[in-house]
Order: sequence, then C-alpha cells, then structure tokens
Amino acid sequence: MGAGKIWRRRFGCALALVLAPLLALALGQPMGEAMLPGAPGELEPDVGLRAAWEAPNWFAEEVVDVDGREELRANDDWSVVSFVEEGDGLSDRLVGELEGRGWALVASGQEGVWTGVKEGGRCSWLALSCTWVGDVLCVVLQVNAPMG
Repeated sequence: MGAGKIWRRRFGCALALVLAPLLALALGQPMGEAMLPGAPGELEPDVGLRAAWEAPNWFAEEVVDVDGREELRANDDWSVVSFVEEGDGLSDRLVGELEGRGWALVASGQEGVWTGVKEGGRCSWLALSCTWVGDVLCVVLQVNAPMG
C-alpha cells in the first residue's frame, strides 16, 4: 500500500472522528451532556484503533459486523464507531446491512447521512455518516449504547 493511500486512510479516520461530535450536535444531543464523565455515549479523548474481536456481541448482532473493516476505531462503550472501506456501492450496502438488522433508516437530506430507529434489541437509535475521502469511504456510526 502506497504512502499516499495510507495517509488518505488516516486522514479519513481522523476526519470521521472529528465529524462524530459535530454529527451528535447536529442531531440535537447536547454535547456537554455527551462529554460528562460516565455519561452514556461519552466521547473519549484517547479513542484508538480497535480489533474486530473487541466489539461487544450486541454491536455485531444489532448494528454492523465490523469483522474485516479497516481502520476500526471506537470509544469504550462502542457508542461511537468509525471505519473505512474501499469499493463501489458501499454506502448502499451498509444501509442494506443495517436494514437487514431491523433498522428503519431515514435520509437526513444531507448526502451520506441517515438516522435510524429500531424496535427491540439493546439499541434503539443510530446516526450514520458516510463521507468519501478520495476512493475511501469513511463511516461514522453513533448509537445509544446499552447500559451494563
């Protein structure tokens, strides 16, 4: 993999992690509340790379399977998750994957941004943002992580 491609991926992930709090703010979640210590959905300053095996079972079952996804990052409670992918039709496939798990998604009116709700399970809402950086799709998911 070339240095330029690695730089684009890292830039994309960094951009995605910066956009996640802005997305939360745009969706009406008070940022001060989201950043209080111990608050559900707390945004950690030390969010780092994660391995797919670290994902809690509820995330793979109810949201998306992160196995094989590149540049996977998540905060401690997996309420904010980002990854990158390459290929055609990725955002459509991701939306299809979410809908297959019972999510009713609504486009926000802004390209690449959806909100979703789901009945049953441990998560009931999510925000999805897909941004192209060159030929790489940067994905940020924010969900209401279950307590405990």
